[in-house]
Amino acid sequence: MHSKRFTPTIAVRSSTLSLIFALSMGAALVPRIAVAHGERAEPPFLRMATVQWYDTHWSTTHLKVNEEMTVSGRFRIVKYWSFAIAPPDLAFLNIDVPGPVMIRVNSSIDGVNGATSTPLELGRDYEYKIVMRGRIPGRYHVHPMLDVRYAGALLGPGDWVTVDGDAASFTDPVNTLTGKPVNLEHYGLRAVVSWHLLWVLIAVAWLLYWLRKPLLIPRYEAIQHDRGGSLITLTDRIVGVAVLGATILIVLVGFVMTNTWYPVTIPLQSTWLRIPPLPKQPDTISMTADRVIYYIPGRTVEFWVKVTNKGTTPVRLGEFTTAAVRFLNPSVRQPETDFPIDLIAPAGLTVEPNEPIEAGETKALHILASSQVWETDRLALLVEDPTSRVGGLFMFFDPDNNRSLVEFDSEIIPTFRATSAPIGS
Repeated sequence: MHSKRFTPTIAVRSSTLSLIFALSMGAALVPRIAVAHGERAEPPFLRMATVQWYDTHWSTTHLKVNEEMTVSGRFRIVKYWSFAIAPPDLAFLNIDVPGPVMIRVNSSIDGVNGATSTPLELGRDYEYKIVMRGRIPGRYHVHPMLDVRYAGALLGPGDWVTVDGDAASFTDPVNTLTGKPVNLEHYGLRAVVSWHLLWVLIAVAWLLYWLRKPLLIPRYEAIQHDRGGSLITLTDRIVGVAVLGATILIVLVGFVMTNTWYPVTIPLQSTWLRIPPLPKQPDTISMTADRVIYYIPGRTVEFWVKVTNKGTTPVRLGEFTTAAVRFLNPSVRQPETDFPIDLIAPAGLTVEPNEPIEAGETKALHILASSQVWETDRLALLVEDPTSRVGGLFMFFDPDNNRSLVEFDSEIIPTFRATSAPIGS
């Protein structure tokens, strides 16, 4: 008995290819509406034990083509940087948007031009500003971002930004070193297209020359029968030398023409600057963790900590921020009206005792940070991490609303108990 093998018919193959082509075209024609949130793909330790972003502000969330917006704020390079990734010995301030839908006009770190990379110090704060200009209409999730050498991109908080208008009206005017005004959006485009077409034509001609000969199986059989030398003729060698000579000649001519047309140029820059961090705040608040538990069913992190106020004025705990998510104590801190609502935990921060810590006083605090954000932002995966640690910034405020930041890092114990212990227990 002979077994029959199922071979797809031409019709089935054609239908499959047509379906794939239709799906690809449909995806290409979908309107430009970006989907958030890319930062949720990062594991919790990357978001908790590397960079803590705070005071992030988007100057606007609605602009037109050619209009500018500014993303600004501060970030803390955490003192307890994760050992799992490379330290930030060289980092570049960047912006994360879905493609070239905006252009970056300028950026700065602590007031210094941020066009180059810089080493960053652990446990220190930096202030940043990035100015963007709308280019292509659509709705996009815009994040500040740090690109760290050997570690990759570390995303900050994101907000939805809408760009309206006509993409064809976008311009990017600059003045060259010689004072000539140019529009970078189209400058040199004809030359770029011409060079690409030239090399594509040469490549296609080269392929067609060889494709006219017998292909894989005949050539394989010739090699197997020790007739490989007959595959390349004298004409083939002459054509190969001619194509090589033409390629070298085109490159040399192009080099000479470019130097003649553009005599004043500067090389691509590869330097880096050492930008000093912001002045260090006085160490007026200290915090030690007695115990931290994550209640998996209740999506709650419970802290038992001791806080010592070494300053001269009473302070209250107003906020805990981690991985760009903010837990606010409503009796001390209210959210800004223009801050993304999805980055503020609705239940806020429950603190007991919710009273001022007097100057020179040490007080034990019982803190609950409850929110589905632990699950929806995939921060709950910290319990699957080999180190099982939680990190963030606690913010304390005095009566004049002066703020003190306390960096927090602690091991965390997961439990499947449905609820936490009652506050105050």
